[in-house]
Amino acid sequence: MTGRRLSRAARWAAPRAAPALVLAAVLGSASPAVAHGVGGRTDLPISIWHLTWAASFAVAVSFVALGLFWTEPRLAPAAPGAALGGAAQRIGRALIPAARFLGLAGLAVVGYAALWGNRNPTVNISPVAFFVIFWVGVQVASAVVGDVWRGFNPFLTLADAGAWLRARFTSAPISPPDVGAGNQWWAVAAIFSFAWLELAYHDGDSPRSIGAYIAAYTLAMVLGATLFGRGWVRDADGFGVLFAKTGAIAPLHRDRSGVWRRRAPLAGLSVLPVKPGTVAFVLVVLGSTSFDGFTRSSLWLDVASNRSGWELTAVNTVGLAFAIGVVMIVYRGAIAVMAHITGHRENELARAFVPSLIPVVVAYSVAHYFSFLVLEGQAAYGLLSDPFGMGWDLFGTAGHQVNYTWLSTTAIAWIQTAAIAAGHALGVAVAHDRALGLFGSHRLAVRSQYPMLAAMLFYTVAGLLLLLGT
Repeated sequence: MTGRRLSRAARWAAPRAAPALVLAAVLGSASPAVAHGVGGRTDLPISIWHLTWAASFAVAVSFVALGLFWTEPRLAPAAPGAALGGAAQRIGRALIPAARFLGLAGLAVVGYAALWGNRNPTVNISPVAFFVIFWVGVQVASAVVGDVWRGFNPFLTLADAGAWLRARFTSAPISPPDVGAGNQWWAVAAIFSFAWLELAYHDGDSPRSIGAYIAAYTLAMVLGATLFGRGWVRDADGFGVLFAKTGAIAPLHRDRSGVWRRRAPLAGLSVLPVKPGTVAFVLVVLGSTSFDGFTRSSLWLDVASNRSGWELTAVNTVGLAFAIGVVMIVYRGAIAVMAHITGHRENELARAFVPSLIPVVVAYSVAHYFSFLVLEGQAAYGLLSDPFGMGWDLFGTAGHQVNYTWLSTTAIAWIQTAAIAAGHALGVAVAHDRALGLFGSHRLAVRSQYPMLAAMLFYTVAGLLLLLGT
């Protein structure tokens, strides 16, 4: 590490050279891993130690490159971005009503299918729509394009409609969109409940279980908006909160006034709102995805393989809580060391650096669920013609078969392993940029990031171990 001043040309090139070095390190050192995820394939024999060394090396190289070339904060100045042209604005505004309608229609179709459709999850659209297209697909789309869920979110539509009806038939005014917002502890409970359904409950993939969850979740959102104001949904809807955070990575965003803008990737993380509950929210998401990988390890299979029913649910619930706890302890430990180095308060630092974990969240999702999305997600195409499992063929796609050879295990493995390495390297970059803005001194900023680097290396190694299901 060095704090020497760079020439004007070198300073201009630094923020451009660092990402290139990170990318080169990732692509040059990463090796394909076992395809792993819900329904994933595990038939690619690659040395686990080679993988962990390569990915850890990529993260370490990114840290060195950032310390040498990235000497001043770059993300926050780039966060506002530039407004898109008038044609793009008009198209975006025109698409909003259609997106709102599609969001409501999707909620209605999936909810009806889950509650009253065929009980067989293989012919009912609700499991693949809920766990694949929605949970995984929207996360990936948000990180690549932007917060797409904001336009479709049926809970926001229901909250807005409820506020309008109250104002129409009573003397109550329409509450501003921010009234009721302020903390994200409700979102923590919401996203944990989903993780529990997906990973702990013994009958989580049953259409009836999914239907009961969707109905209860919708009722909670509507009731909360009625009691606290329609803005409450923006901070209480766990899915909306997650997709908004992952959308901050993307180069497109819509500002508070509804104007579409483009900006540098990752720049949105520098201005991501961090409210009470945000730190816990991010760590719960990261910990639950980690537990999903852990459930495929030989150690966990020894614990849970002979259990069923509510006994299995209880064991899974303890395991889920334990995985989240480990992720929290590692992060808070790194923050505590950073506080000792810098003299800042721990809570302040925990809130300031939690956006650096968002790329890791996306990386874990891609690594664990990518094969699930590209393979099992194909089933949704056929189920569109018969969403309720009634033997229909509305659009002529009912006979569609999933092509499990569309991507080879090698291709899937390369993507998953690169996601782990790149996600952590980008997390290091976001944390480094935040340290430069918070501490001012380049030398102190670099020193402060040693504990975060250690945490990222731990998450990298753990992520690959869980990816391999060892």
